[in-house]
Amino acid sequence: MKNHPHFFTLQFLALQFSEYDIECIKKAKAFIDGDISHHYTIPEIASHAGISRTKLKAGFKQMVGIAIYHYQQEQRLLQAKYLLDNTYLSIKQISSRMGYMYSINFAAAYKKRFGKSPYRSRKDP
Repeated sequence: MKNHPHFFTLQFLALQFSEYDIECIKKAKAFIDGDISHHYTIPEIASHAGISRTKLKAGFKQMVGIAIYHYQQEQRLLQAKYLLDNTYLSIKQISSRMGYMYSINFAAAYKKRFGKSPYRSRKDP
C-alpha cells in the first residue's frame, strides 16, 4: 500500500480533513461544475458547500490538484475549446457563454492556455 502513488495524499487527507470536509469539497466541485460560466467567489462556494473558506481552499487544492480559481478558469477554457472545435458559434458567443465580459480577455486567456488565439485555433485545428 505504501508504494501506491496516492498513499501519501490519501493519508494526508485523512489526517487533515474529516469525512464531512471531504464530502463538502466534493459538493463544492460539483457546484462549480454545474455552471462553469459563472465566476463563483470562494465565499459563495464555501457557503453552498457548508465548509469554511480556509478548509475549502486547502482541501480543494489538495484533492483536485489546483486552486479553485485556476480550476474554474481551466474548465471554462476546455469547454470553450470544445465549442470552437465542434460548433459554429462565434468567438464572441463562446466568450460570453464562458462568462467573459470582454472577448479580448477570453482571447488572452485562451492563447495563454493553448498557445494560439481562438481564431487561429478554429482556422488551424
